[in-house]
Amino acid sequence: MPVRKILKDTCILAALMILAVFTLSIIWSGVTAEISLVLALFGLALIITVVNFLFDEYLSLTIFLSYIIKYFVFSGIVMLFGFIAGWFFPSNFWMAFIYVGVVLALAFVIDAFTVKRDIGYINEHIRKGTGNELSGS
Repeated sequence: MPVRKILKDTCILAALMILAVFTLSIIWSGVTAEISLVLALFGLALIITVVNFLFDEYLSLTIFLSYIIKYFVFSGIVMLFGFIAGWFFPSNFWMAFIYVGVVLALAFVIDAFTVKRDIGYINEHIRKGTGNELSGS
């Protein structure tokens, strides 16, 4: 089982576990501060995922330019959401840039491994069909 699938399945299972536990907690004890925070994070993740999808579907940018633009757009979304949710104040808004930077760096690493795997897969099919190979670097 590839590492990417294991990580993806783990994240999906963890999200389902969190939602199930929090749903039962909301039923029994109402919305606590912790539950409110996690639900807000899920909402923020949904917004960023939709924006990311729209960027990838409708803009044709180089990967480098895409990450630069996404960094600033996502930082803006996180800042706005953070101000609305009360996470950030004018004195510490810069923290959004750090949070988004760390998450985008992790996403870039995952993308790099995915691209490398896809190149290997494509090369294998090209070798079988024509005997030529694409460059991976």
